Amino acid sequence: MLLVMFFGFACLHLNAATWYVRPDGGTRFSSNIKSGQCDGTADAPYPGSGVNKHCAFKDVRMLWQDGFYADDNSGFPAWGWIGHGGDTYIIRGSLAEGVSYRVGWPRQENCLTPDGSNCWGHSGNAGSSGAPAPPAGTPEARTRVLGGNFANCSNPTSRTQLHGGWGVGSVLSLVGASYVDVACLDITDFANCGQDHNKVDCKPNGVVAADFASNGIITNNKSTHISLSDIRIHGLGKAGILGATGDDFIANGLELVGNADSGWNADDGSHTTGIGSFQVRNYDISWNGCVEEYPIVHKLPFGDCTDQDHGGYGDGFGTASMDSDPPGWQVTFDTGTVSYNTQDGLDALHIGGKGSSMTILHTKAFSNMGQQLKVGGATATITDSLIVGNCRAMSENIPDTPMGYNTNLDLFCRAGDTAVLINAPNAQPAVYQRNIMYSNNKVGLEIEYPGESSSNAAIKYDDNIFVGFKNRDGEYPDPIYSNTNLMMFTNPGASFTHNTTFRGNSNWRCPAVWLHESDGSCSDPHLKDETWHPYGYGDPSRTTSDSRQSPAAQNTDSSGKSRISMAAGSLGAVLAAGSIWQAIRLWRGRSSN
Repeated sequence: MLLVMFFGFACLHLNAATWYVRPDGGTRFSSNIKSGQCDGTADAPYPGSGVNKHCAFKDVRMLWQDGFYADDNSGFPAWGWIGHGGDTYIIRGSLAEGVSYRVGWPRQENCLTPDGSNCWGHSGNAGSSGAPAPPAGTPEARTRVLGGNFANCSNPTSRTQLHGGWGVGSVLSLVGASYVDVACLDITDFANCGQDHNKVDCKPNGVVAADFASNGIITNNKSTHISLSDIRIHGLGKAGILGATGDDFIANGLELVGNADSGWNADDGSHTTGIGSFQVRNYDISWNGCVEEYPIVHKLPFGDCTDQDHGGYGDGFGTASMDSDPPGWQVTFDTGTVSYNTQDGLDALHIGGKGSSMTILHTKAFSNMGQQLKVGGATATITDSLIVGNCRAMSENIPDTPMGYNTNLDLFCRAGDTAVLINAPNAQPAVYQRNIMYSNNKVGLEIEYPGESSSNAAIKYDDNIFVGFKNRDGEYPDPIYSNTNLMMFTNPGASFTHNTTFRGNSNWRCPAVWLHESDGSCSDPHLKDETWHPYGYGDPSRTTSDSRQSPAAQNTDSSGKSRISMAAGSLGAVLAAGSIWQAIRLWRGRSSN
C-alpha cells in the first residue's frame, strides 16, 4: 500500500505540465478551433505556418478558453483552464518590454466573427468574463500561475501585466481555489473611473461606459493554501482584492494602491468572513478610495478621492461585521506601509470569534483619514511599529497629486479622532509594545472592552514612545483613553512598563502610577525628528541612548540596530512611488484588444 501511494504521488509530479503564453505565440488549437496554431506546451514562438504546433499561446485568455462561443454554462474547452491541478502556467512579457495582456471582452464586442470563433469571455455577461479559478493543486504538486520573470521579480517593471476590461468583475478569481501560487503580476485596468459616486463613473445607470475592471482578485473563505508573491494591484474601479480568506493564505510582496473603493475588502456581501491563518508580509496598502489616473501624469497619480460622506468607502483593509467559526481567523500584517486611505488603515474592528486574532508587526501607519489601526473582538498584537495620527493629511495640498484630488473628502479623523483603537477581549491580553506614536489627535490609543466594563481583559503596554502635538482644540492628546475605565492596565496579566510619554494632555498624569505604571518617563525621548508632519512622517530613530530604558524601549535589537528602522525599511515607499510610475506610465498608456 505504501509503495502504491509513493508511486501515485510521484506520478502527480511527473505528469504535471507547463503551459506558456508569450507575445509571439499563436492561437490555441482545440476541438472547437481546429485551425489553432499552437498547443501551448512549449516556450517558443509560433513558427509561422501549420496548426497544433508545440508553441506558446499569444493571448493569456487562451489558458482558460479557446476563443469559441462561451456562456455561463459552457464547459471545457470553450471555458475552463487547460491542463490539470499541479500544472504551471508561465506568462512571458513584462512592463519593461511594453507587454500587457487583456482579460475580459475586447471592448464592446463579444464575438468578432460570425462562426463564433475569437470570442473572449462569456457571451452576454461581461462581468463574469474574467479568469476563473485555476484548477486546485495538492500539497505535493501546487498549481502555479506565474509572470515570466517570477525567478527575479523584485523590480516592479519586470512583472507581467494583466489588465481587465469592459466591466469585467475581476481580473482573476481564486474563489474556492486550493494549493495555488500566483506570482510576479501587475494587475490593473485602462480606465480613469470609479464605482463609488466618482466624478467619472465606470458604469452609470448600470451600463458599462469605460474600459474598466471592478476588482483585481476575488477570494472567499474556501480559498485555502494560497500564496501571492510580488503582486501589484492598482487602479481598479472597486477593490484591489475582494473577499475573505481560508486557511493558509499568504501574501508576500503585495501592493494594493490607488483602487477606487478599497485596498482589500474582505466583505464581499456574502455574509461570510475569514477562517484559519492569513498572513500579509512586505506590503504597501495606500491611496485606496482614490481613482488612479489613466494615462498617468503625476508622480502620485491618485485623484477623485471619495469618503463615506460622498458615497465612498476607503479602508486599506476591512472586514465583514461577523465572527468567524472555530478555529477563528488569525490575521497577520508584517512589515509594510498603510497610508493615505480615505477611511481607516488596517480595520480589524469586526474580526471576532473564538481563536481569532489580529497581529500587526513592523508597520508604518500614517495619513489615513480615520484610525490608522483598529482591532475589535479579536486578540490584538501591535508591536515594533511607527504610527502617525495625522488623520487630516488628505486635507492638505500634497505635492505631485492631481489638482483637486481631495475635493470630495471631508470626513477627516472619523471614529473619535483616535490614532489606534483596541478592544481587549477576555481570552488573552492585548499586546501593544515597542511602538512609536506621533499624534495630534484627541486620543492616541483608545482601548475599550468588547462587553461590560467589569471585564477581566488586560493589555501589555510596554516599551512604547508617545509624542503629542497640539490638536485643533489647542490641546495635547490623551495618550491613552477609555469610555469606561482603564482597568485592563491593572487586571491580572497586564503590564505597563518602560514607556516614554512626552507631551500628553494636561489631564494625563505621567507617570501613570494609578495604573501601576513602572519605570515610566515623561521627558523628551530625543528622536531625530520631533516636528509635526501634516502628512507623511518624520525620522523616529533616537539620537541618544537612555540607560534607564531597556533595549526594547530604545527600539533597538541586541545588536543595536533600530527596530523602527527595520520596521520602516521602506518609509519613503509611497512618496518614492513616482520613480516607479515614471518607469511604467508609457506602457500603461497603451490599449489592447
